[in-house]
Amino acid sequence: MKSNRAIIVQARMSSKRLPGKSLMKIGKYPLIYYVLNRLKITGEKVIVATSTDSSDDILVQYLEEQDFRFYQGSLDNVLDRYIATANKFGIEEIVRVTGDNPFVDIELLKNSLALFERYTYVDGIYEDGLIKGSGFELVALDELKSIKNPNQNYKEHVTYGLREKIKFRENYVQLSVPILHSSFRNKVILTCDYQEDFELISSILSYFNYRFNVSINEIVNYLDNKKSLKNLNSHLH
Repeated sequence: MKSNRAIIVQARMSSKRLPGKSLMKIGKYPLIYYVLNRLKITGEKVIVATSTDSSDDILVQYLEEQDFRFYQGSLDNVLDRYIATANKFGIEEIVRVTGDNPFVDIELLKNSLALFERYTYVDGIYEDGLIKGSGFELVALDELKSIKNPNQNYKEHVTYGLREKIKFRENYVQLSVPILHSSFRNKVILTCDYQEDFELISSILSYFNYRFNVSINEIVNYLDNKKSLKNLNSHLH
């Protein structure tokens, strides 16, 4: 673990599609609990970037009670929130994760950290070999600061301005992931945007006894035998 590196997780309670999802209970614990404890398996610092909006007060209270690191910044300018969070904790190498993804591919993440030595932006989300909801991005703080006069897309989606340039910059790269999954598996959706997503995630965690370290392959193998469950949310994405 490097002192200037951290996984920064953006989370808020005011989601338009599924309000309050961060604290929706799965078994005994809320969604954000599974997200953060899974990421802690990496051995990296984990920090939540939430907002100063009153809607997030209840989330902040929970993070304080559970002794999770967090920072409160802008609600709508998520790019600025990331920069402010990194500045607060002295972070120069950011692993960006969203708080609605409880099944980030931990092994892939750990094996990708060495890419910081060569690249300042690594896209580990928009890649055909990745299951939606299992990915992440690696980005140097200086790259986020380099985004000048950000439009609303840049503010909301954080790395949008970097992805636009990925084909033209030697220090930007798209993560190369072997296409190990069948076409069926590539249609698995493990992010939590809708109630149906939440129901799928709840079913998966329940089946695996709420383990933080359940692997992506374990999940997709389980869903191979539960196609009706897998199809619960596929029409929404």
